[in-house]
Amino acid sequence: MKKESFIIAFVSTLLITGIIYVLNTTVFQLPITPIVAATRFVVCALSIYIVYYLFVGRRLRSIHRLIAKKPEEAENTSLNVIEQRIKTLIRERKEELEKIEKLERHRREFLDNVSHEMKTPLFHIQGYVSTLADNHIEDPEMRKHYLERAEKSADRLIHILEDLDTISQLESKTVSSDLEPFDIVELCQEVLESEAIDAEQKNISLVLENIMEKAGVIGDRFRIRQVFVNLVVNSIKYGKQDGKTVIRLKNSPDFVYIEVADNGIGIAKEHLPRLFERFYRVDKGRSREQGGTGLGLSIVKHILEAHHQTIEVMSTEGVGTTFSFRLKKTPQSSSFTH
Repeated sequence: MKKESFIIAFVSTLLITGIIYVLNTTVFQLPITPIVAATRFVVCALSIYIVYYLFVGRRLRSIHRLIAKKPEEAENTSLNVIEQRIKTLIRERKEELEKIEKLERHRREFLDNVSHEMKTPLFHIQGYVSTLADNHIEDPEMRKHYLERAEKSADRLIHILEDLDTISQLESKTVSSDLEPFDIVELCQEVLESEAIDAEQKNISLVLENIMEKAGVIGDRFRIRQVFVNLVVNSIKYGKQDGKTVIRLKNSPDFVYIEVADNGIGIAKEHLPRLFERFYRVDKGRSREQGGTGLGLSIVKHILEAHHQTIEVMSTEGVGTTFSFRLKKTPQSSSFTH
């Protein structure tokens, strides 16, 4: 700041004394001795320097003191530093505003989705119960059918609330992961067996591609089972008739790499960045016909993040989709492989 004040005062003084000298010698034709010219120059320079440094400079230092990351730097800084710092602050505030707007947009979308997902089963329950309460149905079989439909809607509502509670716990980290060694091969076989009936309805083959007899990994077995169930159930829902769902396990020195792949309808490229958002649906109409809460992939993402892992997705429309992630092996798991 002192250096800039001196430069500004020096340049300004040259201009001012130069103009005065030209006016005195040409217009007013007054004789000016070198001593008088030098005295005028010094007085003018000091006046400009003092005015600029004490008033303008003090104000600039006050501004910089407010925005400086280190206030002690404010006493000896340049205008360029102040300018760059102001630009940085403007950029940071702009990024903060964009982030807030994005969060607000997601909040509105989330509330809209929650409202829609919960209203549908509630309206169904209300309709069935009201009809039964008004005694408009005398046929016992029809009453039983209505009760079963109401129960199905209630189950869907409970499922939504349970999934929301799961995501809330995972995001707030209020639930601790029960990390322990378990056999990932055994878990995959268990999941495929549990989903075999639903797969048979569409004649979808469930296959485990694996060269290992056993593979010990570290993780929360219950949560990792949720990951596999959600991925396999999705592959069956959106798989083609007579299609195929494959779980592949690939061995490496420190990790087991897992893929859940299908040859189903696939996902358009523009949907992939938002695929793991809560309630995000690629095809809303088709997704709701298939059932589910729209929270499965979001739960998968949060479970794997709790294990300090990420999930990747590759998909081509009409060809199929592959989800992949990895889990850390147990130290003694090398004895499980052959």
